Amino acid sequence: MDLHRRIKKYLRKHISKKRYIHTLNLTKLALKLAKHHRIKKLSEIETAALLHDCGKGLGDCDKHSFLATKIAKKKFSVKDKDILNAIKYHTYGSRKMNKFSKVIYVADISEPSRKFKEAKRIRKYAFENLDKAMLLALSTKMKYVLDEKKPLSLEGVILYNKLINRRLR
Repeated sequence: MDLHRRIKKYLRKHISKKRYIHTLNLTKLALKLAKHHRIKKLSEIETAALLHDCGKGLGDCDKHSFLATKIAKKKFSVKDKDILNAIKYHTYGSRKMNKFSKVIYVADISEPSRKFKEAKRIRKYAFENLDKAMLLALSTKMKYVLDEKKPLSLEGVILYNKLINRRLR
């Protein structure tokens, strides 16, 4: 059985139906974005997209991206750094994000089943300028986190500042 089929079989058993649908929607969007932004590693994008939430519901929800990275390594023998980093960074962001990771982050926050008002704009921006989409995605997530009285991710703030400074040049 090929890797993507094995992952889908695992996901159907280990995550909720709603989360599985989210994952399939994200995967479709991530592949479209990757093609649009000329990322050659389409199979790897698909792997990262499918595995991004595989740790959801298996412990501390705030740490699911780190758990998903471990599952990707141990259960599915993923070694590709782009895949592992995209999974690890998809929740909090990181100053080390490359285009590959940004595609997964943006697709996660803006896939079509996301109903908050900024999701559609993030998706639109993602096809125009990935960093512009990242700025809106990061600011949207930061507002949400602040409203929920949760701690901000330092890496997400650093990435936001890095993208803003790049835009100002």
